[in-house]
Amino acid sequence: MSDRRASLVDAHDARQCVTAALRALTERRADADAPLDYARRVRNPWTRDLAIELALEIDHTLTANPADAGHRHEVSALMGPLTRALPEMQVRLAEGGPYPVNWRIYAEDDSAMLDQPAVICTQWRGLWPHLSRACDDLSQAGAGLKVLATQADPTREVDGLSLATACAYRLSAYAPKGDPMLLAFYGGAGGWRETAGFTLYGYVAGERALTSLDVE
Repeated sequence: MSDRRASLVDAHDARQCVTAALRALTERRADADAPLDYARRVRNPWTRDLAIELALEIDHTLTANPADAGHRHEVSALMGPLTRALPEMQVRLAEGGPYPVNWRIYAEDDSAMLDQPAVICTQWRGLWPHLSRACDDLSQAGAGLKVLATQADPTREVDGLSLATACAYRLSAYAPKGDPMLLAFYGGAGGWRETAGFTLYGYVAGERALTSLDVE
């Protein structure tokens, strides 16, 4: 297991929230566009909406927990102007952050950051040079769950490995052993997926096998 200190949100709960956010993101955007339509734009609308869906899911599932008293959940990303009407949330949306999407927990008075349950690297361009560098950056994040999201076929071959396995091993090369990870590969309808959505894999740094996860 990783020697990282215990998190206020365990990796399983963090993964559940991120998975639900990916599902909501697909339902919201899949009929209109795709991440790669904006791949070169810093403020990618899919990344922004993923941050919003994550904040909504955290607010729905976690902030009612009495153990959260005195804590403030925050989701940050390159938001830009928001034209989307949002309900009142206990989760705070913030601009920017070291990774494309950051989930952090602060003390209620903002005197200290208490935890970072998850970081998400949305490297939508699925070519290996882009993904390998994203994996290197993500592997060094101090987070309870490290998430890589891209638009690519996870079964595509890279140096004799599937793309999903190659990404996992690249992450594992620099991440502490035992760190939980989630790999999300988006595909539109009629391509390598029958229906639009994310194919998900769970992985633990240092292990050889990935676990296929059902997002439906």
